[in-house]
Amino acid sequence: MKKKIFSAIIFSSICTLLAAFIPLFVAIQFEFKLISDTALIILALILSVAAGIFCGVFFSKKIMLPIDRLDLDNPDLKKSYGEIDNLIHKISRQNELIDRQMSDLRRRQVEFNAITSNMSEGIVILDNKSEILSYNSAAKTLLGAPNVKDGEHFISLNRSHAFVSAVTNAFEGNHGEGRLETGQKVYQIYANPVKIENEISGVVIIILDITEKEKREEMRREFTSNVSHELKTPLTTILGISELFVNGIVDTKDIKRFAKNIYDESERLLELINDIIKLSRLDEAVFPELPDKVDISEIAKEVKNRLALPAAEKDVEIIVDANKAVITGSKPILTEMIYNLTDNAIKYNKEGGSVKICVTDEGNKFVLSVSDTGIGIPPEHIDRIFERFYRVDKSHSKAVGGTGLGLSIVKHAAEFHSASLSVKSTENIGTEITVCFDKN
Repeated sequence: MKKKIFSAIIFSSICTLLAAFIPLFVAIQFEFKLISDTALIILALILSVAAGIFCGVFFSKKIMLPIDRLDLDNPDLKKSYGEIDNLIHKISRQNELIDRQMSDLRRRQVEFNAITSNMSEGIVILDNKSEILSYNSAAKTLLGAPNVKDGEHFISLNRSHAFVSAVTNAFEGNHGEGRLETGQKVYQIYANPVKIENEISGVVIIILDITEKEKREEMRREFTSNVSHELKTPLTTILGISELFVNGIVDTKDIKRFAKNIYDESERLLELINDIIKLSRLDEAVFPELPDKVDISEIAKEVKNRLALPAAEKDVEIIVDANKAVITGSKPILTEMIYNLTDNAIKYNKEGGSVKICVTDEGNKFVLSVSDTGIGIPPEHIDRIFERFYRVDKSHSKAVGGTGLGLSIVKHAAEFHSASLSVKSTENIGTEITVCFDKN
């Protein structure tokens, strides 16, 4: 490389000198007197410049040819390049640095995509022109924009006032929020500006599905209202009768009847409070006892004995057909579950009817079923019977008693043991509730 460049420079210089002296040499040889000295000098200069330009173009191509043939992305460092060896090594080091940085960027991009693609929350990044830079699949789903693409205006994601207002606030430099409702879904929108040197360079949008949270909040409000109502009823009765006693206007012969009313209402009140405590513990999964090996069939037999008197009073027969079924669980919770199922089956049965408790081994599951020959449940109510305080027939429920929390406790007890729950019912024929437990 070095020899080629040096040779080209020497040869170019010789050619230029020759071009300058050719006119002079010709004039001397042929004794041209027709041409003046000035004209001769001008001619020599023109030829010299022309020769210089020609040589410069010609030899610059010759010099650049080996450089053009270099693979600057992957130069062969074992080979000598003469004067440009240092440049080649610097380029090589720069390539290595760029490769490392690009590899790191690709790794970070893959990590970012993996994280965001598996998020249930939606995330969208906008540039300072309000155009979409990036997004994850959840964002498209939550905002109802399956065909959105990079580079589109953010309004193509969603045109609702809540969404547009939140993003607009962010572009103005403020934190933006909005509540978006679509069908039965509720979403919370958060939009925050991204600032670089106090200049807004973009906006980050987060979309959260808060449907379940809203439902729980609604259930909490409904539960509070129902509890207040259920507590108020017996307390009002107790307060009213107590006031009669305080004022001394109760006839002696009525004392026993009124005392019985106070006792019944107090018992109902205590039962309600106990059920609320049980539900609270199930909700929070807070229990003093540790899970243990429990035989469901033994609990079924115990429940039969406990409910023998109420069943006899209504002329309802309790039948237990139970095979041994040992699972890991909480005996008090399982007892509460089977007790509530059986108690309900007795209360809503017919005179002379029957309740059957079955525990069977079905391969990889133990199945508990409680069936009755009672009044049944209308189809439109089946999906709601496990809700707190929900009653199919309020007038009938008041007559049979109960707190309206029994089946809700059953549902939570099943969830606590990761068991599935199903209901089959036909009006005036009977109801069967089945709980399936995985074998441990």
